[in-house]
Amino acid sequence: MFTDWSSDLDFFTLVIGPSLRIKSISRRLMNRLGYDRDQLRTLTAPRLFAIEAFQELFIRKQIWDHKFKNYRTFLRTAAGDRILCQLSGYRHMNGRGPEYRMVLQELQVPKNYQLDTGSFEENLRSNQIIKKYISRQLASRALSAVRSGYDRIPDEEREFTFLFADLVAYTSMAEKATALEILEMLNLSIGATASIILHNGGFVDKIMGDSIFAVFEKPLSALMSAIEIQKQFNILNLFRIKQGQDEVQLRIGIHSGQCLLASIGSDDFMELTFIGDSVNTASRLEKSALPGSILVSDATFELIKDNVENPEAHDLTVKGKRAAIKAYYINRIQFDGPRGRISLGVDDDMF
Repeated sequence: MFTDWSSDLDFFTLVIGPSLRIKSISRRLMNRLGYDRDQLRTLTAPRLFAIEAFQELFIRKQIWDHKFKNYRTFLRTAAGDRILCQLSGYRHMNGRGPEYRMVLQELQVPKNYQLDTGSFEENLRSNQIIKKYISRQLASRALSAVRSGYDRIPDEEREFTFLFADLVAYTSMAEKATALEILEMLNLSIGATASIILHNGGFVDKIMGDSIFAVFEKPLSALMSAIEIQKQFNILNLFRIKQGQDEVQLRIGIHSGQCLLASIGSDDFMELTFIGDSVNTASRLEKSALPGSILVSDATFELIKDNVENPEAHDLTVKGKRAAIKAYYINRIQFDGPRGRISLGVDDDMF
């Protein structure tokens, strides 16, 4: 009854019979779980497997319609502990009913780490969905942290360039449209904005309904993104006007400065966020900007002034600042391209 198919291999074998009792088990797995022969005669799948795994493997059973691999689950030991195993298996039919034949390997995971259980294929598909909701920058920083031996993303303080963009008169537009029309408009406008930001090396930190917050390591990349975004909105509005729809305009504010990038939260949930007045300044510049414009702080301007054509200077009084701040409306920049100097402006011909 108790056969050992793999005494020389680092694997366990297990067969569950038609009555969901243990029909065959490798000696190594029996020893690892701590059950003796008498206990195994009465041991059933519901007692051995974690409840979620038992329901999927032996109640729903669809997984057995074909050979499967890399299913992770916990097995209960005689002492009441749990061991994490990865199993592959298939269903064998005989005259007495189905047998569920499995090969298992124990996974050694540090105590502070938690692996998803269940089907590897389903977890992979789930991760592909989740991936779209997590910024590339966050994923990259997490990987760097792991490679450096950290169990969390380390805090970092240095200079960043922050971009805020917000749809003008969104509330009044929303009052005239259905929820689906609003969703379509947001996906088109904010989606295009996010794509341009990512293409230019920035990363989207937050999308807040009708607005977007992005961060850049290079200030010129932020300006390039802002001009491309406003150009994209000019194209979008051509089509909206032809369809008898109102124009959609965006305000953009940009500021560069020191900021702390840190993790906030608990072990159950953490968020990587930027902390500092520089973020607030960029947000206030956006709120002070004219519809369809790009308003840049003096700090950012000083970093990219050699690339700017015909800036328009203003002294602004913004909320939270005692003194007026100097800012610039920028519509055109120059930068070096593969074939020489390139000039890019908001009002360039689009076709």
